[in-house]
Amino acid sequence: MKDHHLRAWLKVAELRSIRAAARSLHLSQAAVTKAIKELEIELAAPLLTRSPKGIAVTECGEHLTVRARLAQAQLALARQDIRQLLSGAQARVAVGVTPMVMLSVLPDVLTEFRTRMPAARVKVSEGLLAAVQPALRNGTMDFAVASRMKDGGGGHEFDFEELRPLEFMIACRKGHPLARARRWEDIRGCEWLLNVSGGSHTEAFLHGLRAHGLPEPERVIDCDTFGVMWNLMTRSDALIVCPSGMLNVKPYGDEARRIRADVPMPVASIGIMTLQGTPLSLAAATMADIFRRHVARGAPRQ
Repeated sequence: MKDHHLRAWLKVAELRSIRAAARSLHLSQAAVTKAIKELEIELAAPLLTRSPKGIAVTECGEHLTVRARLAQAQLALARQDIRQLLSGAQARVAVGVTPMVMLSVLPDVLTEFRTRMPAARVKVSEGLLAAVQPALRNGTMDFAVASRMKDGGGGHEFDFEELRPLEFMIACRKGHPLARARRWEDIRGCEWLLNVSGGSHTEAFLHGLRAHGLPEPERVIDCDTFGVMWNLMTRSDALIVCPSGMLNVKPYGDEARRIRADVPMPVASIGIMTLQGTPLSLAAATMADIFRRHVARGAPRQ
């Protein structure tokens, strides 16, 4: 399996047309067709089905596409590393960060990284698991500083290096009439702002309620970003579940209060998540090392 085979395949899988792929790659249709045929022979599996309506990618072809994209991403990182070593060419790193990290150590990490690699191009994304895992899988994200529940989660295809524990709380706005509530039945009927994606701390929170025979919240607004969730919480009587360390982050700690209700709360870890068996580029490894130091020593008081 050669590089030109994979490049031809990825373009065909993207455009769903051999003619369009050939035009995009500046190759003849015969050359692209030959590359796909050689791939099918080597893999002993059909990658395309052909009909009068055109071509379609088989299930085997879809699996190849995922791995081929990752392989091309790794080759690009190798070229980048070599250029950086030989000529100091510009490096690139893409990282996902959980909101707790984003609001605490991220500024210091980026400042230190800039002193070591001032010309590097950096992309930072919000690192909730639902967004992190697909990006790690397809190679568009190098690593994530994410949270993972203590009972696992994240899947066997990812490595997770634990850096420190992460506890959660039920939070409300400052001045909320139920800020001193102690019973679940007193707050269950409130509006709740929750991220209900798989593997999230919300999923663990709801599982804990069910395990203790407690009814779940009845009124839930599904929020997939922390910024939206926090903004709505501080401007309404809605409640959220978030890291308890948020109370130690300015100005967020001044806007919220912890509700100490008699319910089980999820416990997680903050750590570095990578795709298993996938080495980091020089730039990504440098940033990951900086995150290790800052996250480990910056554990907030609970």
